[in-house]
Amino acid sequence: MLVVLLKFAEVGTRAIFVVGTSYLLPLDQAGQFGLIVTLQGLASFAFGYERHTDIQRRVVGAEPWAFDRAVGQALRLFAANYLVVVPIFAASLMLLMDLSPGLICLAVLVSIAEQLMNQAYQMAMVSPRYRPLMFLAVAKNGTVLLALAWVLFIRLQTVELSDVLTAWAWASVLTVAIAGIYWARLRETGPASEDTIRATLAAQYHASWHHFLLGLVAILALQIDRLVIGAVMPLDQVGVYFRHILLVSMIYQVFNIAFLNRILPKVFVMARTEDVFALRRLVTREYLRVLVFVGTLALTGLALHLVTGDALADRFSLVPAYFAGLLVMSCVRMRADFNGLILNALHQEAAIFRLQLISFTLNFPVLVGLTWALGIPGTIASGITGAALYLALTRRTLIRQDRESPALAT
Repeated sequence: MLVVLLKFAEVGTRAIFVVGTSYLLPLDQAGQFGLIVTLQGLASFAFGYERHTDIQRRVVGAEPWAFDRAVGQALRLFAANYLVVVPIFAASLMLLMDLSPGLICLAVLVSIAEQLMNQAYQMAMVSPRYRPLMFLAVAKNGTVLLALAWVLFIRLQTVELSDVLTAWAWASVLTVAIAGIYWARLRETGPASEDTIRATLAAQYHASWHHFLLGLVAILALQIDRLVIGAVMPLDQVGVYFRHILLVSMIYQVFNIAFLNRILPKVFVMARTEDVFALRRLVTREYLRVLVFVGTLALTGLALHLVTGDALADRFSLVPAYFAGLLVMSCVRMRADFNGLILNALHQEAAIFRLQLISFTLNFPVLVGLTWALGIPGTIASGITGAALYLALTRRTLIRQDRESPALAT
C-alpha cells in the first residue's frame, strides 16, 4: 500500500509539473516541451529495455545479494543502451525542433534520470529495501514544482523552456547521485560470479526481448499521434494539441493506478479457477466506475468553461470539443486495456502483442492522412478509430477464449 501511495505521489507531482508547464510556456515552446517529454519517455523506455519484468519475476523473494546482483547487472545493460539510444534521441530533438546543444544535453540528462528513478519504483514493488528511493523521486518532482512556483510567484518572471529544462535537469542529477550513494551502501555482494559481462548482457537482452517488443508496440500505439503531429504541424498548433493531450493523459495515468492496477491481482487470482465470463463480468463492473469517474471530470470541466465563458479557453487556446474527443478515445482505450488485462492473466501475451501490432499498423496510415488533411481534429478522430479497432480485436479474442474456457480451467 505504501508503494502505491508513493507511486501516486510520484506520478501526480510529475503530471502536475508537465501539464502545468505546458500551460505556462508560450504556445510554440509548449509544443517543443511536449515533444521533448514524448521523446524523453520513448528514450527512457528504450534505456530500460523492460528489464524490471524479468527481474521481478526471476528474483522476487530471493536473497538480498541475488536481487542486488540482478539490479547491478541491469545497470550495466542500461549503460550499454545509453551508448546506442542517446545519439538517436539527440538527433530526434535536433531534427524535430532544432534545439541548441545545451538544451539537448539537459534533455538527455533528464531522460536518463527519469528512467533510473522509474526503475527504482519497479524494484521497490518487490523489495522493501529499495523503498527510500521512491521518497527521493517524489522529493525530486516536488523540488522542480517549487522551483517553478518560486520563479512565477516570488520573482514574478515568465517561464521559458530553458528555465524548465535547467531546473528539471539539476533536480534529476542530484536525485540520481543521492540514489547512487544509497544503493552503493545498500548493496550486498554475495558469492563471486563466474559469468562475464558479455554473457550477462546477452542473457538479459534475450530474457527481456519479448517484453520489450510488447512494451514498444504499446507505447507507440499510445504516443505515435504526438510524433506525427509534431512532424507535420507548426509548433504553435503542436502546443495547442499538447495542452489538451497531456491533461487527458494525466487522467489515463490515474486510471492505470487507481482502477487497472487495483484489480490486477484479483484478476490474476481468479484466472486460475474462474472462466472468462466471470473475468469479463468483473472488469465490466470496474469499467462502470471508470465511466463515472471520467464523466464527473468532464461535467466539472464543462461547468468551469460555462462559468468562465470564453476567457479561460481564449487565454490557454483550449477547445472543449478537443477535450471531448480525447476523453472518448481514452474511455475506449481503457475498456480495451481491461480486455488486455484478462488476456494477460490467461498467459496470452502473444495475442496481446499481435492485436496491438495489427491495430497500430492498420491505423497508422489513417493517423497520418487525417492529421495531414484536417490537423488536430483529424488526429483525434484517428485516435478514436485506433482505440475502437483495438477494443474490437480484444473483445473478439476474449469471446473465442470464453468458448474454450472449460479447457483452460482444467
